[in-house]
Amino acid sequence: MPKWLRICLKTGAVLLGIVFLLWLALAFYIQQHRRELAAQLIERANRRLNGKLTIGDISPSLLRSFPQVSLALDNVELRDSLYNRHRHSLLAVKRIFVKVNTFTLLRHHLDVKEITLENGVFYAYTNPQGYTNMSAMKRRSRTAEKEGSRAGREADIARLELHNIHFVVDNQWKHKLFDIQVHSLKGSADADDGNWRFHIRTRLLVNSFAFNLQRGSFLKNKTLETNLELNFNRPDKVLSIPAQRININDQPYNIGATFNFNTHNFILNITAENVLFRNAASTLSDNISCKLDSIDIQKPMNVEAHIAGYLNRPGTPRVLVKWNTADNTLVTKAGEWTNCSFSGSYNNERHPGMGYTDENSAITFYGFKARWWGLPFSADTIDIVNLKHPVLSGRFKSDFNLQDLNDLTGETFRFTQGTATASLFYRGGIADGDTITPYMEGAIKLQNGAMEYLPRSMQINNCFATIAFNGQDVYVLNVHMQSAKSELQMEGSIRNLLRLYFNAPEKILMDWNITSPRVDLNEFRYFLSPRKTTVRATKAGSRQQRKASRLAKQLGVVLELCNVNMRLHLGQLSYQHFNAQQVEAQLSLTQSDILLQKIALAHAGGSLQLSGAIRQQGSSNRFKLHANINNVHINQLFYAFNNFGMESLTSRNLRGLLSAQADITGNLYDGGSIAPHSLYGTVSFNLRQGALLNFEPLEGLASLVFFNRNLSEIRFENLKNTLQLQGNKIIIPPMQINSTALNMDVTGVYGMPAGTDIYMDVPLRNPKKEEDATKAEKKERRKKGIVIHLHATDEGKGGKVKIKLGKKPA
Repeated sequence: MPKWLRICLKTGAVLLGIVFLLWLALAFYIQQHRRELAAQLIERANRRLNGKLTIGDISPSLLRSFPQVSLALDNVELRDSLYNRHRHSLLAVKRIFVKVNTFTLLRHHLDVKEITLENGVFYAYTNPQGYTNMSAMKRRSRTAEKEGSRAGREADIARLELHNIHFVVDNQWKHKLFDIQVHSLKGSADADDGNWRFHIRTRLLVNSFAFNLQRGSFLKNKTLETNLELNFNRPDKVLSIPAQRININDQPYNIGATFNFNTHNFILNITAENVLFRNAASTLSDNISCKLDSIDIQKPMNVEAHIAGYLNRPGTPRVLVKWNTADNTLVTKAGEWTNCSFSGSYNNERHPGMGYTDENSAITFYGFKARWWGLPFSADTIDIVNLKHPVLSGRFKSDFNLQDLNDLTGETFRFTQGTATASLFYRGGIADGDTITPYMEGAIKLQNGAMEYLPRSMQINNCFATIAFNGQDVYVLNVHMQSAKSELQMEGSIRNLLRLYFNAPEKILMDWNITSPRVDLNEFRYFLSPRKTTVRATKAGSRQQRKASRLAKQLGVVLELCNVNMRLHLGQLSYQHFNAQQVEAQLSLTQSDILLQKIALAHAGGSLQLSGAIRQQGSSNRFKLHANINNVHINQLFYAFNNFGMESLTSRNLRGLLSAQADITGNLYDGGSIAPHSLYGTVSFNLRQGALLNFEPLEGLASLVFFNRNLSEIRFENLKNTLQLQGNKIIIPPMQINSTALNMDVTGVYGMPAGTDIYMDVPLRNPKKEEDATKAEKKERRKKGIVIHLHATDEGKGGKVKIKLGKKPA
C-alpha cells in the first residue's frame, strides 16, 4: 500500500471518529438536556399559539437521521381553551420525530428540518354555534411575536411525513365532515418570495368528504394514492393543485383544484378515461349516486367533473359532470339498451340562481342511439329532471320490423311480417312507486303486419294501423286487418291508459267502432275459453331474453282485465249455420262478462233484436238472452240454431213466418255450441203461413185413421203459444192447431232427447169440407162428431216419438 494512501486512510478514520464522538456527545447532550429542550419547544409553541401544547417525553433518536440528530416527542397534544367543554383535542399524536440542525443545538437554537408524525389524530371541531378548536392555532399578539423573535430565528421545516394519522374536520355549524385516514404521506416544501411549492406522496382512505352531511359524502370509503405537486401563494392565500394523476381505488383520475382561503371558495376539476360508470358514480355524494342506482353502463366510458363551492358556507357545491361513450350497454329497470352511443351530463343547477338541490338537478343525454329488446331507438335529447322525484322526458324515434317485437310481446302476440315506424315524446316517472302521471305524444304506424294473438290462437293478416298518443290517452286510427274469413276496419280510443296501465288495468276502458263487409264469428269463439299459456324459448346465456319484460307481461294483463265498449256495423255476419246481414250492435266486454246491449240484424227474411249477457266461466259459460224475432222463415231459424236441441222436429219439417219474443238462459261451451239441456225460459211465438212437412209421427196416422188426408204436408192458420223451456223438456200449454189436414188441441211436454209426453185431441171431421164456413161456424162445429184422443211418447225402442191412442188423465 503506498504511503500517501495509508496517511489518507488514517486521517479519514480520525476525522470519522471525531465526528462520531461529537455525535455521541451531542446525543448525550440532548439526553441530559431533554427537559430544557422540551420546555423550549413548548414555550415557543405556546408563545405563538392560542392553545396549550403538552409533550409527554423527549429523547434523541440516534439512528433515524445519522449524522443529524432526531428528537422523539412522545404523547404530543394540542388543546384549545374550551377543551373541557367539547372534549376534542386539535392534535393528539403518539410520537413525533423532529429532525434538527445539529450545529444550531450548540448555539441553543432549534432549527427544525423535518417532522414525522406517527399514530395520531388531527381533529378540527366546530360546534353548532360556530366556535372552533382551531382557535388554538391562532397567533398571539404582535408584541408576543416580537418578544419571541429576540429568542432566535424561527425554525424552517423543509420536510413532513405522516404515518397512520386520522385527519378530521368536523364542522357542525356548516354541516360539513371531512374524515381522512392518512396511511402514509411524505412531503417537502420550497419557499420562493412568499410562494410555497409542496411535493407530496401519499396513500390515504377517505371515510367522508361531505360538504353537506344531509347530501352525503363524495369519495366515501375510497382509497387515494398519488404524487402531488401543490403551490401556495402565501400573500393571496391561494392553494393551487395543477391537474395530475390520482389513483382512486386503483382507477386513474386527473384532478386539479384551487382553494382560495381569502374568499373561502374552491374549484375542483376531475377527468377520467375508460372508467366504469358504477365506479364513477360511487365517487359522488349519496344524494347523487342513489339516483343513479337504477341504471348501469357496463363498459368503460370517459368522464369529466367540475365541482365548485365554498369552504365556510353550508350547503352543496355546484356539480357538473359530463361523459361520453360508444357501443356500450345501458342497464335500466326497463331492460338492457345495447349498442348504446351517447354523451351526457349531470348538472345540479339546472336553473341558475335556484340553488344546488335535487329539485334543481338534471341528467341529460345527447345524441342517444341504442337497441332495446332488439329495436333500434334514437333521441336527440333525453332529460331526467328533479332528482327528488325524477321525471324523464324525450322524443324517441324508431323504424323496425314487426318480427323484432316478438321477444318483447312475449306470450301475447307473435308477429310474422310487417314494419313499423314510431316517433314518440314521453314524459313520466322512472322510480318504482312514484305517482307522477305519465304523458306521451306522437304516433306508431304499422304497415302490412301479420301476427297471431297467442292467448286465443287467432291469426291476423294484412294489418295496417296508426296508434296515436295524446297525453294519457291512446287513439287507434285507420285500422285494417284480415283473418281467414273476416275483414275489419276499426277505430278506437283508450282513455287514461298510461296512468292505469300498471296501477289499475281493470279500470281501463277501450272504445271501438268496428265496420266490416263480413265477419265470421267462428274465428272469435275462442274468446269464450280461458287464456292459453304459451312458453317461449329463450337463448341460453342471453341476459336480455332471460330477463322478464314487465311491460310485455302487463300488456297481456291489460288485454284480459280491461273493459271494452264496441259499436259494430257489419255487412254480413256468420256463425256456424247462422247468417245475418245489416248487423248493428253495441257490446261491452268486462273481465267476466260479454254484455249484448243492443243488437239488430236481418236474418232469414226477417229481423232480430237481441240483448243479454254471457258470463265467462271457462269451459261452460252462462248466458242470458232476450230476443225479438220478426217475420223470419222458421225453417232457416231452426237450421241456424241447430233445431234448438230437438231431434224429432227439425228445420226440414217446418215452414212459415215466425214472430216471437224469447227470454231464455243457458250455457255456451267454450267452442261456441249450446250445452244440451241447459236452456230455461219462455218463448212466445206467432207462426203465420205455417206448414209441417214430412213429420214422421203424424205420417204414421194416415194409414190408421186419416186415410184420405195428406199428413205429409200440413198447412196452418196462425199458430200462437207461449212455450216454457226447462232444460231437457219444453212445456206446451194447451193450444189449438187448425190446419188443412186436421184440427187438434195439443198440450204436454216435448222431451229432449227423451221424456216426450204430449196429448192431442183430434176431431175426425175433415177441415177441407169446411173451407167455406165462417170462423164462428168452424168454432161451433170443432168439437162435434167423433174426437180421437192421441198420446205421443218416446217410450219405444230407439227413443223415437210414437203416437198411439190415449186420453189424458183427468
